[in-house]
Amino acid sequence: MTTIVLSHCIPTDYYQSFTDGMRVLKPEVPLACWTREEAAQVLKEADVFICIADYKLDRSLIDEGTHLSTIGVVGSGYDNVDWKYAQERGIHVINAPSSLIDSTSEMTIALMLSLCRGVVQYDRELRRDLVMTRQLYFERDMVLYNKTLGVIGMGRIGKSVAAKAHALGMSIIYSNAFAIPEEEAAALGGAQWLPTEEVLRRADVITIHVPYTQDTHHLIDAKALSLMKPTAYLINAARGPIVEEAAILEALRSHAIKGAALDVHEFEPNVNPEIAKLDNIVITPHCCTNVAEVRVAMLHETLTGVCKLLAGERPVNLVV
Repeated sequence: MTTIVLSHCIPTDYYQSFTDGMRVLKPEVPLACWTREEAAQVLKEADVFICIADYKLDRSLIDEGTHLSTIGVVGSGYDNVDWKYAQERGIHVINAPSSLIDSTSEMTIALMLSLCRGVVQYDRELRRDLVMTRQLYFERDMVLYNKTLGVIGMGRIGKSVAAKAHALGMSIIYSNAFAIPEEEAAALGGAQWLPTEEVLRRADVITIHVPYTQDTHHLIDAKALSLMKPTAYLINAARGPIVEEAAILEALRSHAIKGAALDVHEFEPNVNPEIAKLDNIVITPHCCTNVAEVRVAMLHETLTGVCKLLAGERPVNLVV
């Protein structure tokens, strides 16, 4: 009998249709996750280990899985798993790259609107003052219509964000490992492929949608931020360490750029209190997929891939 171990205590109704005839091990306390010591023990019995959220599965834990054949990651990014070592061990890795596209791109647009139109700041001020005041020729905010969005990473999520921004009347420029097909670029109003440095120089809003790797660690550092317009905004809903925290903090303090919105943070789960003090930033707690219907869809996408693999088929969401 196949044994599937879940990193967190997920309600049975969310996965039972996929696991009939299988043995499922999970923590007993609702929404709790295994401690590292507990995970080391249950991995000894696991054929499949499903990681929820950013549960870390490093080399030493993988080595505890003497029968482990598959690791499932409920998410698009899989940097929480030492997937290269898993590959060396002949262990497959499955992720969930499709079911979160719309929710992540929607949240990115929500962050952009909240930041560029001052929604969060207006809310803070009105709650504090309880008086509606108006200023003529207010310079803080920016209308998105007819502005330029720079997308760094034009994969599934980057394209979805670009489509939504184009519908708002924005022009699209982007950097990517390769240019998207001409018909896709045309559907985005003639989206233009440029080097990253040129995207940073030209865009009114920069949004990041690259995976986190050694090559993208601190991709947005002090040098990159210095290329941006002083009137430009930065959005990061990808991974925290892609943006150097010290550099963005200084850029916002000195008004080298106009503002930023961060759904992800370099030293998660902690947020720098100095960043939290700033008025020209919107921060959210890595919550682009924090909607029940989305999380369930992500789990189902991962389990669908696992079941295909167990049946001897090659799933489309096979990482390695």
